[in-house]
Amino acid sequence: MGNGFLHDAGVLLALTVLVAGVLALILRTRGIARERHSAAFGPIDRMFAVLGALGGFTAYLCEPSSAHASRDLTLGGLAAMSWMLALLVGRLGRRRR
Repeated sequence: MGNGFLHDAGVLLALTVLVAGVLALILRTRGIARERHSAAFGPIDRMFAVLGALGGFTAYLCEPSSAHASRDLTLGGLAAMSWMLALLVGRLGRRRR
């Protein structure tokens, strides 16, 4: 965490989106393994990916010269990547059928 409220809010937003993305990835992988039909979540996944990236970028912009600025950007990227992987797993599952 940093010194400012906006920095802390950006970090918490990116962390929340990261955890939710990992859960979505796990649930979609389990759904594909059980061959259950899943709805198309493409636009929603992309929206959450952008939200996670914006959380990390917001935290970075609040303190760009601090020692943990690169960690803020990395956190935002990981949050976005978890949702993109969930989107990819969903699409692979639909092609598999």
